[in-house]
Amino acid sequence: MEGIAGIQYREMNGVQIPVLEGVMSEEKILASLNRYGRIAAQEMKRTDQAQYEMMLLSGKLMEKLMKIQTEAEEYHEKLAESLLKTWTREDRTDPYNTLEMTSLRIQADMEAQKQVMEEIIHPRIG
Repeated sequence: MEGIAGIQYREMNGVQIPVLEGVMSEEKILASLNRYGRIAAQEMKRTDQAQYEMMLLSGKLMEKLMKIQTEAEEYHEKLAESLLKTWTREDRTDPYNTLEMTSLRIQADMEAQKQVMEEIIHPRIG
């Protein structure tokens, strides 16, 4: 929608908001994120919608979500690998037993996801 002086507007929650040049749309931001970036966006929007919308309109949302995403992914990789090594030693799992190793990898991945949510996503959003 075009308004005064050629300024573009879009409706958000029943309010007309000016579309600032150079600011990525919410759809483009979400499409460019991976799982942790999208989870962080959903959590921010759920817990503090005003902050989410302000950051979106100011063009700062993508930067914040990318920072959280990168930190979360790096932490996940290190933690999952560390858990896998520890559990393989503790359980004396045969590294050549595909079924057992796959099961341990899935467990390590799930535990890493849980800890990323608790230690990276939630604290950075709040």
